[in-house]
Amino acid sequence: MTPRSLWQVRGLRTLVGVLCLSWAEAALAEDRRPSPEQTPTESPGPAPGPAGAPAAAPEDTRNPAPPSSPPSTEAPAPTGAAAAAEAPPKEELPPRRETPDYKGQKPPPPTAGEVLIWVPRVILLPAYLVTEYVVRAPVGAVATAAEKGSWPNAVFQFFAFGPDNKGGIFPVFLINFGFRPSIGLHFFWNDTFVERNKVTADAAWGGSNWITLAVGDRYKFTPDSSIAVEARWNRRPDSIYFGIGSETTTEFRSRYGTDVVAGTVTYLQTIHRAVRLEAGVGLVRTIFRDYSCCSDPTLQERVAAGELPAPPGFNENYTAAQVGFRAVVDTRNPGPLNRSGIRLGVEAAPAVDVTRGFDHSWIKYGAGIEGSWDVTGKGRVLSLGVLALFADPLGSQPVPFTELVTVGGSEPFTGFLKGRLRDRSALGAQLSWRWPVFAYLDGVAAVGFGNVFDQHLSNFRWDLLRLSAELGVRTAAALGASNFQFVVGIGTEPFSQGLRLTSFSLAFGVTYAL
Repeated sequence: MTPRSLWQVRGLRTLVGVLCLSWAEAALAEDRRPSPEQTPTESPGPAPGPAGAPAAAPEDTRNPAPPSSPPSTEAPAPTGAAAAAEAPPKEELPPRRETPDYKGQKPPPPTAGEVLIWVPRVILLPAYLVTEYVVRAPVGAVATAAEKGSWPNAVFQFFAFGPDNKGGIFPVFLINFGFRPSIGLHFFWNDTFVERNKVTADAAWGGSNWITLAVGDRYKFTPDSSIAVEARWNRRPDSIYFGIGSETTTEFRSRYGTDVVAGTVTYLQTIHRAVRLEAGVGLVRTIFRDYSCCSDPTLQERVAAGELPAPPGFNENYTAAQVGFRAVVDTRNPGPLNRSGIRLGVEAAPAVDVTRGFDHSWIKYGAGIEGSWDVTGKGRVLSLGVLALFADPLGSQPVPFTELVTVGGSEPFTGFLKGRLRDRSALGAQLSWRWPVFAYLDGVAAVGFGNVFDQHLSNFRWDLLRLSAELGVRTAAALGASNFQFVVGIGTEPFSQGLRLTSFSLAFGVTYAL
């Protein structure tokens, strides 16, 4: 609510209060007024007679008595001072009584959630202090000033255009530690050509040999179903590679460059808000480039020096035709309150290199489950989730290293750089705590354990697990694909190597999606 609206509501509330008070005073005054029997009346009476003569009764001109009626024997009604003297005294109003406690009961005892919430509060006190006074306080102050000054509307009006502001161009940026920072623009136009059709375009630049161009079109058949077509070109010189396996170290960090051109068609169906089904087809062309970045040796240089073995599919360009399916059941409320529930998701995406045939084909699949408990019912959510991912060859050739299970940069492996861990399978678990920081902005603190493993987790051992932790703020789920984040993470070597802290990540930026 804007300050102007707030003052209008307060003024209306004051006016209603004054009217009610005036009505109450008028009613009280009416109660204090004597009844007609108690009110002395002045009667004009007849003209006075001779001194000492009794006063004659007044003549009733409305209903005169008949001549034969005997004279009245009742005494005349007192008038003037005599009537005032004979009137009963006025009753004094009782003193005002104190307002009683209508509730009449003691405050209810704290609930189990209100007691248990102190456990994560104590454990995460350092994280809370950082997010409260380093993040929330400045963000809240800026947001309050922005609301008072109508900054959001002014900014939106500046970047939006067209009838009813259906179009706009907004800036985007991303600072991701370990990679090139980038800036760009996001264009959108709602109801393009026809109603419920949205066209988007994106352009981003991150220095030499770093560029992204994308266009997309999404048409909504109904609020719960849509189809999207997207084309994207992404050139990157800073993709990262450490090796394949559970026990790779940071010693041989290297870079490789790619040009990726992709086209996809995706159908989305939502059922009763809790079930989300997604199916799509795509064609992706990957071309390896001899780019260097960030003062790190290239993968080609590492292989030539014998420091790393050549990964499968290295420097072998390919064109993958793929079909994807994803199903998600999410019972959690996307709003700010009562966010308890369960999220269960499964996905599968077979693909084939159309330039080489079915010998070069593979399938990627996985599943995850997460349970969330809103401890107080006010958006303070404790969650525990488990994720498993797999990549298997369907032909005689191994899966290209760019299509292996690759984790890092996202939960539950936020503490690692994107691409830090690769292999045929991965398993991770995470315990997280989320709380509201500001409108549509959640604080997050999480700790997780996991790693990549050989096919079907065949070499899984507890001492091969790595630790990952994160702390920061990111937009709530209600904003959908649009995303703001400021997250810091750390990652370690496996328990078998002493759980040494060797990874650091930081992501700060604003992104949009179709």
